[in-house]
Amino acid sequence: MLTDRNGSGLNQNMAGPSVFLQQQVWDFGRSRGEIGAARSTTSQRRFELESVADQLAEQGALAFLEVRRFEQLSAEAARQVEELERLRELIGFRVRAGISDKSDLMLADVRVESARGEAIQAQTALAIASSALANLIGGVALTYADPSAEISRFEAGDEEPDYERLPAIAAAQEAENAAAARIGQAKAERYPRLGLQMGYTRNNYTYNTRDNAFTALVTVTGDVYRRGNRYLVDAAEEDRRAADAAREAAILEARGKALSARQEIRAGHLRIAAYSHQEEQAITASRIFFEEYKLGKRTLTELLNTQLEIYRAASARIVAEHDIMGARVRFENLCGTLRPSLGLPARLIEEEDLHG
Repeated sequence: MLTDRNGSGLNQNMAGPSVFLQQQVWDFGRSRGEIGAARSTTSQRRFELESVADQLAEQGALAFLEVRRFEQLSAEAARQVEELERLRELIGFRVRAGISDKSDLMLADVRVESARGEAIQAQTALAIASSALANLIGGVALTYADPSAEISRFEAGDEEPDYERLPAIAAAQEAENAAAARIGQAKAERYPRLGLQMGYTRNNYTYNTRDNAFTALVTVTGDVYRRGNRYLVDAAEEDRRAADAAREAAILEARGKALSARQEIRAGHLRIAAYSHQEEQAITASRIFFEEYKLGKRTLTELLNTQLEIYRAASARIVAEHDIMGARVRFENLCGTLRPSLGLPARLIEEEDLHG
């Protein structure tokens, strides 16, 4: 049977409560690399979001221009049908009066049906373009305003854009920064982590605080040797080089798009001048040929060909005008100002939020 004395003796061998705290003091750059990589990756994703918004704005603007293009082409095709029907009616009067051959009326019918087919094709293209635009903006408009006045205020393409401000390029730069931060992180893995551990143990046997234990230790944790560290550093450096190459490729692609847009703008103005002159000449020739046809100096085929040339020149002019506007939209996006030019927010995320 245990006595009080024996119970007290048992208590002498019992340790009291202990508290230990450990804090890392130095990790040779691991944390700095992790934080830098995380911050750069966060900025990269946000810039990628801005880049997607720019792409959607460009796609929407180009889709709108496609609708306007086919809307005008459809109107021009309808105008051609009206002109040919008017001409066929006049030829019908001449045939019934015995002035023209019946074959002239048959030829006019063929040209009218051909023009109607082109008008149907233009209407189909307009419906397809309208559906594509509705898919982007989520609705169909009853009318589409003329965008030429708005686009005329866009960049003319005379100066080189500042590619560094583009979200796609900025995202590539942040990817390179993240890869560079991971290099430092990988190099830090060669070294151990230094820490400080402090502990306090209370002695249950006595109330004398001098019998309590207080400890303070410097801890060194890590691998004595790890062969894979060198390969981790090599891999991180290759990632940085790949990110740098991706950034240079993105700049090169943007520069190529800008050059293409500038050339398309310049060539488009020359095309418009040529087609406008061709259209004016064809209209004048059509009037002259009609009078000469009535006098028997021109065949109906020659007269109908002038109508076809009017339609072709007008259609080509419309295409050239919209090609210029499309090129200016693309160039405006390469300048990083398309969204504000369209009345949209310049940034989805504020600058201070973007950089933390």
